Amino acid sequence: MSQFNNQRTDNLKIFTLNFSDINGRLDPLYYYSVNNLEIVNKTIYPIKKLCQVIDMQRGRFGHRPRNEPKLYGGEYPFIQTGDIVRASQSNGKITYSQTLNELGLKTSRLFDKPVVVITIAANIGDTAILDYPACFPDSLIGMTPKNNELTLQYINLYFKFIKSYLEDLAPQSAQKNINYQQLSPVPIVVPPLEIQDKAVELYEKALHESQQQQQQAQALLASIDTYLLTELGITLPEQDNSLEKRMFRVSFQQITGERFDAPIQMSQFSLHSTKYPMKRLTQSFIFNPKTIIDTKICSFIPMEKISDESGSITSVAETIEPSTSLGYTQFQDNDLLWARITPCMQNGKSAVATGLINGVGLGSTEYLIFRALHENNIHYLHAILRLCYLRRSAMLYFGGATGHQRVSPIFFKRMKIPLPPIQKQNEIAEHIQAIRTQAKQLQTQAEQLLANAKAHIEQMILGQ
Repeated sequence: MSQFNNQRTDNLKIFTLNFSDINGRLDPLYYYSVNNLEIVNKTIYPIKKLCQVIDMQRGRFGHRPRNEPKLYGGEYPFIQTGDIVRASQSNGKITYSQTLNELGLKTSRLFDKPVVVITIAANIGDTAILDYPACFPDSLIGMTPKNNELTLQYINLYFKFIKSYLEDLAPQSAQKNINYQQLSPVPIVVPPLEIQDKAVELYEKALHESQQQQQQAQALLASIDTYLLTELGITLPEQDNSLEKRMFRVSFQQITGERFDAPIQMSQFSLHSTKYPMKRLTQSFIFNPKTIIDTKICSFIPMEKISDESGSITSVAETIEPSTSLGYTQFQDNDLLWARITPCMQNGKSAVATGLINGVGLGSTEYLIFRALHENNIHYLHAILRLCYLRRSAMLYFGGATGHQRVSPIFFKRMKIPLPPIQKQNEIAEHIQAIRTQAKQLQTQAEQLLANAKAHIEQMILGQ
């Protein structure tokens, strides 16, 4: 024992526990979480187990197969896990896309009074208030207060503070899940009702203000396409999907060496500008250029390091040794990385690489690389290739298996783009970057609003 005590140990991972506190589960992670749940350990208010103050009823849907058509299409809303996750993230009303009929109701359970619904499978600990009669499956549990000690709104809010704790309750398996027995002893702080109401009011106000700023940020980002098209004098062609337009002739010369797909030949994709000359993309930008990397280390940019929202690389700090890492896509500073695979392409995963370690990098084989020629602005090209209209049109050039479809290089090799003078390219690129910077500031402020509110609410629950 003395030898053990003399060894260097991590005091944060070693703790004592009363035998009487072990409730049928010898799981260090579970008890570590309980001991370190600060909102419980430091509060001045009473602490109860969920089972003492909350009635819990698991949803039900016993029929197999679950997708039997004869059970659906009635008047009873049928809530799914995804519906709760979305409502939890927005703190909004639970929406649904499925309904049960009388036959489906017989295999399920109707919750006809307001309940807090919590997810217990795959997604753990997301909650939302269900305020209309509905059914849901056994991957969800409905919770209501047993007495007037707790409000539904406070219960819903409280679970936002212990979500990571609940995730630790789930056994490590292919799909995480928890059950009623694991939820029952979960501790809940029971402050006075006036404190509960103030905490809920504070959170809802902060969330409303945060959502407004997020909406402003999204509106700014959505305005980029309109700005770019207007500056370049581009009017997008209207899509005519009439039967007459879907029957057409194409000369053999037009399809020689190209694709034989009818949708591609019918496509009216065009970025024709009334202000500037049209040039083939490959005349002004190198498509998939060769990059020589002769350094010992360089940046590694996997797909997840590119933000589809901001169109930027989130970090260039991860490194890789090129000599032992064959097969990756190579690029250098000021190259444009454009994801060609679904769904990354549709989501807009693309970014200009800057600040790479030793000026070079390796990344996913699913990147297409573009490099500016003749003093053109690569950020200008990035703005064009992020156009929603262009990305929708690129889907016509998908090839490969379903779920792993990739845009064909033909799409870019035949593409023509407006090419204004470099001064105008710079002006457009700088204006778009200013819009993105403003949107990012709004998003940061929105996140900070919620963080400040949560910190304040935590102090209220602690009684400080």
